[in-house]
Amino acid sequence: MPHMPPQGHGQPHGYGRPPAYGPPQQPPHPGHGYPQQQYAYPQYPTQQYAHGGSGGPGGPIGAFPQGPPRKKRTGLIVLLVLAVLVLGGTGFGAWYMFLGSASNNVLWSVPIPQSELGQTAATQDKAETRGTWFTGEAVVHAVRDGIKAYDPDTGQQLWATALPGDVTQACVAPEDSTRDIGIVAYGEGTLCDHVAAYDLTSGKELWHKDLKPGDSSSASDVSVARVGDVVVITAGNRTRAFDAADGTSAWDPGEYATEDCGSGTFVGGEALIRVRGCMIMDFDDPDYGKEWDEVASIDPATGKARWTYHHALPEDSVGGELDARNVISTSPLVLLKNGADGEALFSLDDETGKVRSEFSPRTPAEYVMTDDSAGAPWSEAAVVGDTFVIGASERTEKRLMAAYDLDSGKQLWKTEAVEYRELYPLPAAGDGRILAYMTNNDSDKGPALVELDAEDGAITTVVEYPTDVDKGMSIWARPYWHEDRLYVSAVDAPITFGDEKAYSLVALPTTD
Repeated sequence: MPHMPPQGHGQPHGYGRPPAYGPPQQPPHPGHGYPQQQYAYPQYPTQQYAHGGSGGPGGPIGAFPQGPPRKKRTGLIVLLVLAVLVLGGTGFGAWYMFLGSASNNVLWSVPIPQSELGQTAATQDKAETRGTWFTGEAVVHAVRDGIKAYDPDTGQQLWATALPGDVTQACVAPEDSTRDIGIVAYGEGTLCDHVAAYDLTSGKELWHKDLKPGDSSSASDVSVARVGDVVVITAGNRTRAFDAADGTSAWDPGEYATEDCGSGTFVGGEALIRVRGCMIMDFDDPDYGKEWDEVASIDPATGKARWTYHHALPEDSVGGELDARNVISTSPLVLLKNGADGEALFSLDDETGKVRSEFSPRTPAEYVMTDDSAGAPWSEAAVVGDTFVIGASERTEKRLMAAYDLDSGKQLWKTEAVEYRELYPLPAAGDGRILAYMTNNDSDKGPALVELDAEDGAITTVVEYPTDVDKGMSIWARPYWHEDRLYVSAVDAPITFGDEKAYSLVALPTTD
């Protein structure tokens, strides 16, 4: 007879079914057709952490040559911030700065020396960190072995703080920065078994904990969901909720597990959503073995479900159809269902949990893109008013963007699919405009800030940037909009060829 999971413990990352039925269900491949390539990352010379100071190129971290005073801003300044990945050391590589000319659409930049790009290090099994935070005075970014803060106007480094331990690396960092607190999960090698919180105004560590994830502790098994003052972490077979300020227990997700349903896995962002798979476990029940999926809106303060959506599974189902990694947006709530008849997008009402709309066509393309940041909504999707926009792909290399009406589920438009071009929506730009950052990898054209027409999706280029910007940056970079600036950040270094330049930080104008 199968045994029941002990109360107070969560379920493996994935469907959240009780572990009595053998190995945990594996979630669908997070890429859905998006290439999950492996890269050899450059190794950077170890530097000591420093605060402030002076010096020229090659100096210690915190040493920036100063450019001329900035002129009065005549238009929006877009800052593209790409953090340098550092492997194999406890410090950060040196940073460099030069002033670009107006003729090449570069205001200032921080290139990575070619001598450093030729060195390689072992590929690490780490989820995409995605930690980029904003305070009143700084933009703060989580890189592999710590966090670094920069002046948003000048790019001057303000401070840098290393993760605890000599060889630890960040694996997951949710983007919520409530009360100027950043959360980073980290571990040694391929492990992701610790979590720490930092004061983002100073870099001071507030607390850190050993997650003790049990049998599984790799980054792919760790989910970090944050909403405001609460962070919910699923690591291996344990799920816990912490107070972000002091690391104390907020509530016990295991208290809400039942005989048939585990603790589940959580997704943060605008709201806290729990997804779990359930199965009737009582041998005496005539429906023994019946399975279903549950999606619930959770009160972050108490852990109680405000409402629960039940998704019945067909009798011949070999696994769940809903998964925490397929929560595309948490408010409004949009999910991707993986069923026997293919993928389908649908939306639930935030207040009641009832189906708001089922999208038609079911998906915007053959595959839907997503990154691999567990516990967070997709960076390729956004909501502008009642319009849901999502980046997608037709076959592996061809990218597009599609828009749906959230109330009817009707597809409003779909842009032409183009090879090696990606579109990332920028909802925080406001004013009801559908703005996006568009890459043009493997193209004669550079990246661009674009606007998409709300009626037909027609793309208008606001500013086109030099091709060197795309070529010099990682394909995994992600954009963030904050106070009329665009930050594009990533934790890995770009791959370059020949004498191509690689950039860790570039500042671009938004008007020609």
